[in-house]
Amino acid sequence: MNYLSYGNKQNKTILFIHGMASTALLCYEPILKYFENYYVILVEVDGHGSNTKGDLTNLKNCCDDIEKYIDDNFDGHIYGLSGFSMGATMAVELIGRGNISVEKVVLDAAFTIKMGIKTKPYEFCFSRAIRRIQQGKKIPQFLIDVVMGKGNNSVIEMLDQNVSSDTIINACEFVLKYDVPIGLRNYRNPVLFLRGSRESYPKKSAIILKKYIPQLEEKVLKGMGHGQYLHEHPYEYANELLYFFK
Repeated sequence: MNYLSYGNKQNKTILFIHGMASTALLCYEPILKYFENYYVILVEVDGHGSNTKGDLTNLKNCCDDIEKYIDDNFDGHIYGLSGFSMGATMAVELIGRGNISVEKVVLDAAFTIKMGIKTKPYEFCFSRAIRRIQQGKKIPQFLIDVVMGKGNNSVIEMLDQNVSSDTIINACEFVLKYDVPIGLRNYRNPVLFLRGSRESYPKKSAIILKKYIPQLEEKVLKGMGHGQYLHEHPYEYANELLYFFK
């Protein structure tokens, strides 16, 4: 695990967690300039990016590390927490545990659906697809359309070219088998859930999460697929978050 920090530590802190098979900078560097009035922490999850060593083995251990980082550096309290995709699922895990204090949370396309017997086939297909992209080979467009949203190449453009198959499989083991913690019902602060209108699984995740956190505000981004708003419209994306964090 690695942590990149930006801005004045005297300002309110917002911590961002990137998506699977991407990196902190590929996801969030384009929006950093809009958060100059905050102290921003970008989490680099194990197995993702050049600043972490080795492959990802267990995302729950990564959540442990984030908790320790917040305890050691911010006395267990941060103002904002924002995650995309895998990072959003990790954010759910963190507030559900209740070991740290977070005033506001943004969940961009969190995945909280248990895939059951589809888990292994999905892991295989996803890791193989990423390997093909890394090798410069094409992925059938209809598959991208089904999983990421029609006409959406943003996730490919945010891909960590060095991410390993083991890291992908271990990340999928956490995300695709995820059990929402009962303690999530105890989180009473504001939560914003973002998802593209062309994303099917996050829509189902929002329904699940509303049973635990009824104050969750869901915002549907018209015509957007997975990660598309973040990647293609960083100014508008940043403004959505800044308005919410105010």
